[in-house]
Amino acid sequence: MYAPRLRQIAFALSLFGSTLAIAAPNSLGAFGWASANGGTTGGHGADKAHTYTVTTRAQLIKALMPDAVINADGSFTSAAGPDATKKIIYIKGKINLSQNLAGQELKYEHYKDPAFDFNAYVEAYKPAVWNANPANWDAAKNRPKLPTGPLEEARQRSADKQAAVVKIPVGSNTSIIGDGSADTVRIINGQLSVTNVSNVVIRNITFEDAFDYFPEWDPTDSFSLTTPATPGCQATYVDASTGPQKCPGGRWNSEYDTISVLNAKNVWIDHCSFNDGPREDWRYPSVFSAPHIGYDYLVQHHDGLVDVNGTSDYVTLSYNKFQNHDKTNLLGNSNTVSDANGWGHLTITVANNWYENAGQRLPRVRFGKVHVYNNYFYGTAGYLGQYAPADTSAQPSNRFLYGIGIGNFAKIYAENNVYEVKAANGVTVDDSVMFFNWYGANATINGVVEKTYFYDTGTILNGKARSITAAAQAKAVTQGKPALEDTRTIWSPSSNYVYAPLTSDKVKNHVQTKAGAGRL
Repeated sequence: MYAPRLRQIAFALSLFGSTLAIAAPNSLGAFGWASANGGTTGGHGADKAHTYTVTTRAQLIKALMPDAVINADGSFTSAAGPDATKKIIYIKGKINLSQNLAGQELKYEHYKDPAFDFNAYVEAYKPAVWNANPANWDAAKNRPKLPTGPLEEARQRSADKQAAVVKIPVGSNTSIIGDGSADTVRIINGQLSVTNVSNVVIRNITFEDAFDYFPEWDPTDSFSLTTPATPGCQATYVDASTGPQKCPGGRWNSEYDTISVLNAKNVWIDHCSFNDGPREDWRYPSVFSAPHIGYDYLVQHHDGLVDVNGTSDYVTLSYNKFQNHDKTNLLGNSNTVSDANGWGHLTITVANNWYENAGQRLPRVRFGKVHVYNNYFYGTAGYLGQYAPADTSAQPSNRFLYGIGIGNFAKIYAENNVYEVKAANGVTVDDSVMFFNWYGANATINGVVEKTYFYDTGTILNGKARSITAAAQAKAVTQGKPALEDTRTIWSPSSNYVYAPLTSDKVKNHVQTKAGAGRL
């Protein structure tokens, strides 16, 4: 059974300090934004009938959806959907989400549609073929069209078959807790989907390798006719050396986060570890020719580790270890201003996490009121985007690109974060590794001029006090972007919850000692 309330409060006091108990007496340890809106308790108070210990994928699905019918191929159906009854699910051992009913691991050949062939897909949609065909040019948007045709349709059918197996929905009022050490408690090869629910706690589990066997080539992603200037790049095709096939851009995009939070309220993800396992994306090099080679053109098989999107609110990511991955935490997945995309939502705390050899999005924020504090970032610098040279063989396998991504209309409050980023292979480490200005122009929305906000204090880079705010402002000038506004003029975390951040000099040791699965 779940520990009694007094023991939980004692645990919260010992782990986070007495201030936390004052801040969130009903949250059973959840702090930051997850302590707001009545707190996040998960399945606390579940009766014996709804307290489970699971060791297999089938048991996990049945605990989450008691009426689920699991088919022979591993897909499943549930008339009622994820159960909202208070429940506590203890995970014991390793659970592989990519399995059929018999427990056999499912791989590429099991999901592949008979009409799909990866090599044929590459040949059909590679820039030298697809972009070069005038019929595939979108004149209105001044870029190539998205792939169409039998091979893309077969890829999508293959992807749908995999998704029907590996995406596991989590219901409201649920705690999923690892029962054991980081090495023994693992959920691999799939995704927990926390979608359209509330009050979810996930703790003490290692999540590994949410591998997408059927990533999509998107020729429109990051496509540019002008940046950087590339010989032969132009909208009109002339010959093999001149035309849109010579323009930079296009990306492989994959589907699965290890945990996806979408339109959810009160979610606490704490003391978990996340990584790509043995199939890290750097092992899948570009399948195209110049200029579509290098890190930007790796065949990406992993999406985020934990992404929080849509109308999600009151979310805390705390004491997690994010390791050996590229696009780590995306908070807000669209620049289009709408309620559905997170406008007016995305209240999130990112605290006491350890980012080790994580490339970018640590986190990347659009719209939200996001508090980023007491995190420790470690990695080896690499090239970002179009600035990467053609030959990236000497670059680190999991290169560090930037820390906090300042996206459209973000409202970020960052304090006492510590970066240790090593220089290697000619990459200069300067203040730019701490952030990236993804935001654009101010905009008038509902008659109000909306802006992007950022504030940081107590930031340390390689042992020296630095200011992300000053560096981001200076960069904005060179980019022709509007100045960032001071987040403190519109909100501060202390107006929403009580917290006591560590001083910067204590962050590294504290996070390295406590963050990750197996350290409760």
